[in-house]
Parts: sequence; structure tokens; C-alpha cells
Amino acid sequence: MSAARTTAVFGGIALALLLVTWATTPRIRSSEASADRGALLFPEFRDPNAAASLEVTEFDARTATIQPFKVQNRNGRWTIPSQHDYPVDGGDRLATTAAALIALRKEDVASENVADHERCGVLDPIDTTRPNVTGRGIRLVVRGAHDQILADVILGNPVAGHPGLRYVRVPDQKRVYISTVGDLRLSTAFADWIDRDVLQIQSPEIVAVNLRNYSLDRSTGRVEPGETLLLQRGHDGAWTLNGLQPQQHLDLNRVSALLDSLTSRLRITGVLPKPAGVTATLSQELTRSSISSEDRADLARKGFYLATNGQLVSNRGEIVVQTKRGVFYTLRFGDVAPGAEGSTSDGNRYLFIMVDFDPSSAETPGLAAEGGDKARLLRVRFAPWYYIIAADTFKDIRLGRTDLIARAGVGP
Repeated sequence: MSAARTTAVFGGIALALLLVTWATTPRIRSSEASADRGALLFPEFRDPNAAASLEVTEFDARTATIQPFKVQNRNGRWTIPSQHDYPVDGGDRLATTAAALIALRKEDVASENVADHERCGVLDPIDTTRPNVTGRGIRLVVRGAHDQILADVILGNPVAGHPGLRYVRVPDQKRVYISTVGDLRLSTAFADWIDRDVLQIQSPEIVAVNLRNYSLDRSTGRVEPGETLLLQRGHDGAWTLNGLQPQQHLDLNRVSALLDSLTSRLRITGVLPKPAGVTATLSQELTRSSISSEDRADLARKGFYLATNGQLVSNRGEIVVQTKRGVFYTLRFGDVAPGAEGSTSDGNRYLFIMVDFDPSSAETPGLAAEGGDKARLLRVRFAPWYYIIAADTFKDIRLGRTDLIARAGVGP
């Protein structure tokens, strides 16, 4: 091949590569765009305390559905409107989100071409006029008093090879910027905005777990006893299980997993408010006379019932967790909860949490004093709500005897 022909071939290849690069890379066109670099994206938004609401919207490409989520400040208290104004526990998330938006800058201009929006992942997730299911970003809107918009931005894809940088676009504008997102952590999942430590205990605090795997025959009102398993932690820290045969050994890995599921992995997917009458009576002993027939009907719809002796029972048993401070948590499992947010199956269940306190069960008088204070706070926390737990969480904590016994040939 002649030198001239070789040069022409390589020149053609180079031109083809240049065309591919031009076709797949966001492009900048105007000198005005260049002058825009480095400016704050929302220069009028300066005070994070001015935020009165925060809206996050994603688009689920698998189901082609819009997923909105909102938190708002009502009289100084952040709540989740879609979850019956359940209080937001993630106050730090709100502060860091507002601060990150205030600091958001137009580090560079990536494109002024609408055709690049899908590639950059900055299509509006709430735009119903477009058929696209891919290329949609996360839209974040912050409003202040009187509903005025303080910030409104679509966060797109990460910039390849540049950690911390993402494509961003202001809705209704063509221009796409590259920005450092910093601590901007976004989610439309209810569980990400509440305290993941629902019971507010740590595994070392737990000294006993009583699994009462009864069930209720709703046609007769009779409770079928089922298994009752008692796990206890000794003074030496070793766990025991009632009824173990000499040749059997407790599966300590399953015990550890159970404790983790009760503390750091108790996944709440939603809440519903209890009737006011039920909430009001939870600070005292429940009796059939203290609960109206309407409230008893509401309990029954969730899988909870008052027996003739006044005891609250549930459709799928209960677990009692005892702590070294003399605090007793009773977790009762009700019926399947239809349509819970974030549901991946039809097995999400209602959970009814109650708290009792016995100072004589505390390990020391000092711990008893702490336990009394904690029990009072927890009653206020749990009393208004039916919780909805994920199906996998229910499976992880409602264990039977065979689940807790090590397999043959496996030591303690």
C-alpha cells in the first residue's frame, strides 16, 4: 500500500472516530454559555431554614410510573404528607440537602442541545408528553413560605470518570450543566426518611426474646397456641433456648441475625394512624370496655383483636423483647397490608408495637430509672401508629424452633 493511500486510510479512520465522538458527546455552542460557568445555580436561595417543603420525584423505568415523595414543615415539625403526616426522623438529610442545593454551581456547560437530554439523563421525570422511559433524571423542588420556589433542578447521570460530578438541568431550560453534587442524597423511599432504628435499642441491650407463634381462628375467636420459644442471654453473655434436647445446639448465627432484624434491620414500609380511641387507651391497660365497637372493628381489619379477658391478640402471633433496663417491647403481627409503599410482594404486614416497663426486671436501679424514662417516650412514639413491615422482615423475625437449632453435625 502506498504512503498516500495509507495516510488516506488512517485519515478516514480518524475522521470516523471524530464523528462518533461528536455524535455521542454533549456539545457547547454559545459564548453566552461559556460566560455562565461557575455561577450559583440558585443564587437567591441562601438560607436553608427558609425551606418549607422538599419534593423528590423519580421515574421507575420498569413500571413506567412516576414516583413522587414530599416532606413539609408544619409549625416547625417536618412530616411526610403521603404517610399521614408521620414525623421525619432524618433531620440531617434535610439540612444537608438544602445546603447542597445552595452550594450547587454551574461548574461547566455540557450542552445546549435538547437531543442530549436523554443521554445526560436530565429528561423531566414528570413530563407525560414524552414516550421516553429511559434518560429521566430525579427532580428536586424546594419551596419556601407561601409556596414560592427556592430551587428546582433535575439531577441526571454521573459524569463518567469524574466522581462527584453529575449532569443537571433546570426544568424548561435546554442548557445542561455539570455540577458537583456533594452531600445531595435523594430518595423517594419512606424508609430513608425515618429512623431505621425503629425500636431504638441495640443488640447488646437485649436480654431475652420470647417468640409466641400462636395464631387466631377468626371464625371462633379462639387462639391456637402454637410454639412458644424463649431465648435468654446469661450473665456470661451466652444465649440459651428453652426445650433444647441434649443432642441439639442453638444456632448462634440465627440468633445474631434475629437480633439484627429486631434492631438495625426492622424495615418499615409505611404507617397508618390508629383510631383516636385506641391511641388514647394505650397508656393504660386495654379492656373491651375501654375500646368502642368502631375501634375494635378497625383493629380487626388490621388483624388485631381483644380477647374476652381483655388481652390484645393478633392474627400471626407476637414477639416480646426484654432489655436490661426493664423495658418490654411487644410486637404483634397482623394481616397482610395491601398497597404498602415500596412493596415488593403481597406479604407486607401490619405491626402493632406496645411498650411495658418493669423496674424489678432491670439489671440495676440506675438502669431502671433510664428504662422508666425511655418507656414513657416510646409509648408516645408508638401509640398513634399501625406500622407496616416488609415481607422479608416478617420472615426474618417470626422464627420457629427448627430455625433456631443448628443443623446436624454443626456445633454450638
